[in-house]
Amino acid sequence: MANNSSLSRRAALRQQQEQEERAAKNRRILGFGLGAVALAVVVILVVVVAQTIGKRQQAASEQLTPPNATSDYGILADAKKPVDGTPHVVIYQDFQCPACASYEQSFGPIISSLVDKGDITAEFRTAHFMDNNIGNDSSVRAALAAAAADEVGHYDAYHKAIFDAFAGNGYTEQQLRVEFPETAGITGEDLTRFQLLYDGKAFQDFVDGVANSMQADGVTGTPTYLVDGTKVEFTDTTEESVLTVITEAYQG
Repeated sequence: MANNSSLSRRAALRQQQEQEERAAKNRRILGFGLGAVALAVVVILVVVVAQTIGKRQQAASEQLTPPNATSDYGILADAKKPVDGTPHVVIYQDFQCPACASYEQSFGPIISSLVDKGDITAEFRTAHFMDNNIGNDSSVRAALAAAAADEVGHYDAYHKAIFDAFAGNGYTEQQLRVEFPETAGITGEDLTRFQLLYDGKAFQDFVDGVANSMQADGVTGTPTYLVDGTKVEFTDTTEESVLTVITEAYQG
């Protein structure tokens, strides 16, 4: 017969074994719980990333048209629509075109003045074929930014800011998103909206449409100035001379 001492030792041993089994079970449960939590965190991160990507793709797919756009993918100078009895000038440009920058320097202020006086109306159709020639994407990004500037009511000033900064080496994101908007007077909520539309490429379809207009008008290069479908050339940098050339080409 076992004595009390032996019974106590066996009871203590069973108790120790039971404690070890419970501890092992608890570790397995804890490990499973932590694993489940980690998996849940991963799933949440994947969902958040997917939603973020989805929102960006959605923004890019929600295509807009600038408020002062024409049916042929131009943007009206000074937001003035063509009127009967007044010559309308169509200006094809590319923001990376050196000749366009030169023409803007010489004739841009004159065109702006004539539009302001009501002697003419004008629209800018901005191409981006120079990207292929140069091997960058500054033309299309600048065109997208200009369209976004029109959305917040600052197209003319932004258009001027781009060409004033022309250096023949493209445009940085800092220039397009921050510096040019500041120069054009885009601030506060307008700046936030401008950057959102630019970042989301909200006017990509509109900007791409200019290529179709160029083909329809038989335009093969920039800068090209058209009046009633007729290409006009300016040689004298006086307002009177420019208006005379435009008026002679106008068929009314």
